[in-house]
Order: sequence, then structure tokens, then C-alpha cells
Amino acid sequence: MDPLEPGDPRRLGPHRLLGRLGAGGMGVVYLGRSRAGRLVAVKVIRERFAADPRYRARFRREVAAARRVTGAFTAPVLDADPDAATPWLATAYLPGLSLRDAIARYGPLPPESVRALAAGLAEALAAVHRAGVVHRDLKPANVMLTAAGPRVIDFGIARPEDAGDLTRVGATLGTPGFMAPEQIEADEPVGPAADVFTYGAVLAYAATGTEPFGTGDARARRLRVKEVRADLDAVTEPWLLELVTSCLRKDPRDRPSAEDLVRRLAVPEGPPLEGTGWLPPPIAEEIDRRAAEEDRPPAPAGGLLGRRRLIAVVGTGAVTAAVAGVPLLGRGADRDDGRPRRSSAPRASAVPPPQPVPRWRTKVSDDQPALHVADGVILAEAADEVRALDPRTGRVLWERPAPLPVAVGGNAAYLATNVNPVLTAVRAGSGKVLWSHRVPFGSFAFRQAAAGSLLCSGGTGRLRGLDAGTGGQRWTAGVNAEHGLAAAEGVVVALSETEMTGLDARDGRRKWSYRLDNAWNLRVGHGLAFACGQDAWHAVRLEDGKAAWRRPNGGTGFGCELGGGNVYLSKYDGTVIALRAATGEPVWSRRIGRGEGAGYGHANSLGLSGDRLYVGGTDRRVYALDAADGRVLWSYGADSNLTDGPVGLAGLVFVGTRDGHVLALAPPSGEAARPGGAGATP
Repeated sequence: MDPLEPGDPRRLGPHRLLGRLGAGGMGVVYLGRSRAGRLVAVKVIRERFAADPRYRARFRREVAAARRVTGAFTAPVLDADPDAATPWLATAYLPGLSLRDAIARYGPLPPESVRALAAGLAEALAAVHRAGVVHRDLKPANVMLTAAGPRVIDFGIARPEDAGDLTRVGATLGTPGFMAPEQIEADEPVGPAADVFTYGAVLAYAATGTEPFGTGDARARRLRVKEVRADLDAVTEPWLLELVTSCLRKDPRDRPSAEDLVRRLAVPEGPPLEGTGWLPPPIAEEIDRRAAEEDRPPAPAGGLLGRRRLIAVVGTGAVTAAVAGVPLLGRGADRDDGRPRRSSAPRASAVPPPQPVPRWRTKVSDDQPALHVADGVILAEAADEVRALDPRTGRVLWERPAPLPVAVGGNAAYLATNVNPVLTAVRAGSGKVLWSHRVPFGSFAFRQAAAGSLLCSGGTGRLRGLDAGTGGQRWTAGVNAEHGLAAAEGVVVALSETEMTGLDARDGRRKWSYRLDNAWNLRVGHGLAFACGQDAWHAVRLEDGKAAWRRPNGGTGFGCELGGGNVYLSKYDGTVIALRAATGEPVWSRRIGRGEGAGYGHANSLGLSGDRLYVGGTDRRVYALDAADGRVLWSYGADSNLTDGPVGLAGLVFVGTRDGHVLALAPPSGEAARPGGAGATP
């Protein structure tokens, strides 16, 4: 990733931009952070194209098309504003490896991997076509292999089937060698069958490492696509040869549909497509390594992350590789001089800690869930919905739309929408609506915080204090809570990028303000407000806003939890630190990970439950630490990177994973989880 350039925007919509992921003729892709702290890839259209009404109409159409596409193997659009002065689109940031690069580095995939890939891509195309969209540029560079499975990306030249003539007559959209014959003649209709043709070409490439219509001059390759039979001599598996041959028929009417392909591949004969277990070990290891390295945000100062550079980010269309994963070059373990780093970590203990027993695993979304505990249930928030799970079985008890971050307080969950803005309180255990009110501040109501009888709701520029029991308004204040909102001990604390503000919870009167840079991860308790800044953790007194203490974090601060008189902090290198909350005095420090030579996992999330501190690492393990001294009591390896939690309830520990699951773990004998943790009611 490169730093922002002088002329680059620093913010687009609700997203703060952190650096450049890549650039091309049509636009620029940035790494950004949403108001909720999530990393996103933000695609921006260049000014000269944004000024063209035809191009802007095309971008608007493509955004609408991409929003309609859903599915396990496609990348969802998180947010967009095609009508802004600078049109932009934001998607999930998923580091990984493109199929093109994987084949170039490691050679063709084995048959079992090709079959798994074929099933996933067929499902992706079926989802695209159900939305009435034709991708038009399916190729190896637009198939991302990620830690959550394969993803079809780049809807840059995707168009609805009824889009009409929004491109110039005579224009050819697609990639030579991965185009259907009907795409080559711009005046011929192009429908879903064109994607099936390129699907066959992609599978042939994955199995053989060569393009089925050869290489060389683009005109010659297009001619071969139209008139010459594909070279499939190297495709040795009978089932694959039959499948690819049917897809590469010249007449689109003779090809199977994507739904036909899904049915044909429905019987699994290999590992599942979740995670990277379906891939050869060298490819899986590189993807896992990249996911672990890139799971942390960049340093707030915007510096370079090693020597990584982006490839193949911006293609010929309006919405490019930002519409899913971002393929990266380089390895995070390299030194600036290209030689491998030597780990300075201590050796792992010879006796591994005991492991918990997995109780259940529930898929809640294609997106990574945030977890809360309220009213005896687990609330999993992901992909604009919240689902309540029975902690004993993982069964979904109820679900509701929740496009904005959820807050919990007592037995209630508070849900906000940004379309026809409504704030709704529901009983967390049953989903029963307690009250629901229209709110006047529209899409800005993206922060909620509950404390006792007070519910605060707001975001950029306006904050409202509401009666938690009825939703009635108590007060309003002009304050920015864009980066965090919390309430405790009679004080409401609002966090913007550069300021922490304390308000009297009774009337909303401003009590104090405290300046800091690039602020995020707000927590309150023990008479203090804690936040992570650009280069330090800050502890601020709730009574008067004065600094209680400040501790440098080297620009690598991440998680924060409070309890038992301590504040627990985590860093990107896997270090977890316990400090006295009142003074900032060190209590203990522990670096989690897999031992020397294996690399450390970042301490991605923290959850405090009684005297146990649970740490979710990007090495796919959850660790249980003794909160008093930092000893590792047990650990557990998951199938996917851990993104949220861990939380404790009903004697179990729950974690959210990057591939959209919630895991329930029973601690080893003698180790019982206690209610609470990240997202729990204080």
C-alpha cells in the first residue's frame, strides 16, 4: 500500500481514507476505514470520467447492478454514492491471491481443487444472473482466492441485461482469450451465456495453466475464439473435459446455464470451499499468510506496509478489483533489503495448553459478524442484519434488518436504519419490538450507546439523549460521535477523529473536551475514558476531561477492554498488555502466537469475561488468558480468521469468524466461561 498523495481526498462519505491500494486509467482504489472501524476498499472514479454524463450513468448503473448481486462467492457492495461530486464505491477489503497469480506462481490446480473451484464459480455466476446482471469479464484475474474462499470480483463492465446502449457502438468489452464469440461483435446481443463461455475458459486455465485459445496478438486470439476449437488436449479429467466442452460451444443457445452447472456440480467430491483447505498447501499457506498480515489496519500515520505493491487493481471498467479482494505482492516477513526476518520471539512451550471442545458452528452471513450478549442470547451482527442465537444450540431465534451498528443495554437491543430512518428497541431474547420511532437525523444515526435508562443515538454533528424505555427524547447536542460513543457514570463520551467530548448524561450539556489524533476504539469505565490514538493510548478522567495518563503504542494500537481495575490493550504484533486503569502502570505483557519460525498472529479482538481474557488472533486461534497474570490457559484453532468477540455466556465462549460463522467452545474441564466479553452489557 502507498501513502495518500497530496491531491487525494482524505474522506469519502463515511469512510476515512488511509492509503492507496492501486490506480489505473479509470480510477483509484483506496484503503479506508468505516465509521464502525471496518477496513474497506474504496473505488473512486477519475474527475474527467465523472464529468461525462454517459460515463456517470454507466457507473450509476453498475453500482445498482452490483448491489443486486448476492451470494456466497461474490463480493457485496457495502456503500456507494454514484451521484457525489467524486463518485465512489466501497466494498469489503479482502486480501488474497488472484487465480491468475496463483497459477503463475504454483502451477495448475489439482483435479479436486478445480472441481471445488468450479462449484463455487458456478454458484457465483448463478447469483449474478439471478440479479439480472451479466458479468462480461470473468477471467483468472477476476477470481480471487481468499481466506474465506473464492470470490468473483470486478463488476467493472458488468451490465444489466436490459441496460440498453450505454456504451459506444463498436466497443468490445471483455478480455481477449476470455470472451465469448458473441462479445467480439459489439452489435450482437450478450447475455448470461457469455459468462458461461468464459467460465469454461477459466476452468481450463485453472486445470492446465494455459489459455484454451492460446496467447499472442489480441486480434488473433479473438479470431480463434470465434472460429477455432479450444485446445483442451491437456484437460485429462473426463468430467472436466465434458463440462468445459459444453461451456465453450460457439452457439450460446447450446451452452448450459449457470443453474445447470450448479446442479451438475452439486454432489461434493472434495473439501468444502470455506477457508483454504480446498487448495494445494503452498497456495493455501500464502493466502493464509497474507490474510494474517493484512488483517491489521495500516499505521494511522499512513506509512508503507513493508514493500507490498498492488497488481491488477484497476482494469477497463468503472468498478474494478475494489469490488472484492485486493491481490498483493510481497511477503510481510521480508526485510527492506529482501532478506527474511529472523523472529526474536521466545520459543513456544514444550507442553501445549489444553484445548476446548467445539459445541456448535452456525453460519450467520457471508460477512464477518460482530457479537453482543444480551438477555441470555448471542446477537450476531453482519451484512445489514442482526440474528439472535440460542447459546446452547446455535439455533437462530430471530433476525431483523440492522444496517447500522447495534447497541445493547439491559435486556434490549437497539437497531437503527438509514433509509426512512427509524430507531427500534427490541427484547434481545425474543425479538419482540418494545418501541420504534422515526428519527430526524437520517443516515447520521450510526452510533448508539445505552447506559441504564439513557440511550444515546447519533453520529456526525448531532447527538440525542433518549429514554431507553420509551424512546422519548430527553436532550440534543451538537457533537460529533463519528468514531465512538459510550456512556457511564453519568457522562456520555463522544469520539471524533480528533476530539473526545464529555457530556452530562442528564441534559447533554458539554462538560469537557480532549484533543487527540486519529482516534478510535473508545471504552469507558473506572472513572475514565480510554481511546487509541495515532501513536498512543489515552486515558481521560470522566469528571473533568483531564489526561489521567498516556502510553505510547508505536502506532500499532488495536484492541481495548476494561475490567477488574485493569485496562487490557492489544497490538498488531500479537502483544497483549495489562495496565492499571487508574495509573497506566504495567501489570503484565504477553505475546500470543505460534512460536518461533511460524509467525505471530495479531491480537485482533479482546473479550473480558470475569477473570478470563479471551483473545482472538489472526493466526486463527482464540486464546484464554488469566486476566491477573497473562498466563495462557488454553487455546483453540479455528478454520477461519477470528474477527470479533470472544464473548462468554452459559459456560461457553463464542467467537465470530471472517467467513461469517459463530463458533461456540466449551472450555477445558475446570475452565468455565462467565457471561460478558466484547459487546456484553457492562
